Amino acid sequence: MAADLPNELIELLEKIVLENSVFSDHRNLQNLLILTAVKADPTRVMEYITRLDNYDAPDIANIAITNQLFEEAFAIFKKLMLTHPLSVLIEHVKNLDRAYEFAERCNDPTVWSELARAQLNSGAVKDAIDSFIKLMILLHI
Repeated sequence: MAADLPNELIELLEKIVLENSVFSDHRNLQNLLILTAVKADPTRVMEYITRLDNYDAPDIANIAITNQLFEEAFAIFKKLMLTHPLSVLIEHVKNLDRAYEFAERCNDPTVWSELARAQLNSGAVKDAIDSFIKLMILLHI
């Protein structure tokens, strides 16, 4: 019986938070829904983070990383347009190609700098030089 409790909680929270109710925008309920899904049914987390907007995103993203939900953490950081999405791609997903695509989309000096260092550390010297050049162009150096 205890094993079904988190799933029942998820269903109840979905009705309260996802269906238009007076509690739909309640931050703590959105946090509870996402955190319950992280523990009980990780396959639902991506849907919740894309549909909801009033949760503690940085904290939820860090919890997602701790629970090895790296794509979900990346989606949260990307949604907020923080530079952290890049570190998720580099450190956890370990995909420099996707990190490069992200850097091109946001075109932020901090992102290019972080990517260039990661490329250099991985031995991709030519790519690192290209990233440093893009960084310098943005900084007008």
